[in-house]
Amino acid sequence: MRAYLAIAALAAVLAGCGLLAGPNATDEATKVAQALYNDDLSSVTANFDSTLKDQATRTQVAAISDKMHALGEFQGLTEIKRDNDTRRYWYDAKFSNGDMTIQMRLHADGTIAAYRLLTAAATAAPHHSTTASQ
Repeated sequence: MRAYLAIAALAAVLAGCGLLAGPNATDEATKVAQALYNDDLSSVTANFDSTLKDQATRTQVAAISDKMHALGEFQGLTEIKRDNDTRRYWYDAKFSNGDMTIQMRLHADGTIAAYRLLTAAATAAPHHSTTASQ
């Protein structure tokens, strides 16, 4: 019985840290990046929440796919930063001729609440926006 309680307590701690909560963030970010590269709207939005899904358009996905292809072959993502408390994740998307930065936020259930791609020029430019962050 003690072993069962210890396992249950460990599972509760891991879930509280986000280690057992929903899908793996890097896997989700990679699936969306690959779907964008492949110009596949259905796969891009498969795990988006309803609000984000309603915002995505075929034209946007095609334009992003074109920008990604201009950077060469998609080689994968590397996590560069994370905030487990807010479920926000940042990745470097590597291509054979460049890279992009991906910012993603997940809901507690693992659905994607926000997904943003930034080109190297956009990440290097100074940020002067006065809009509130999400």
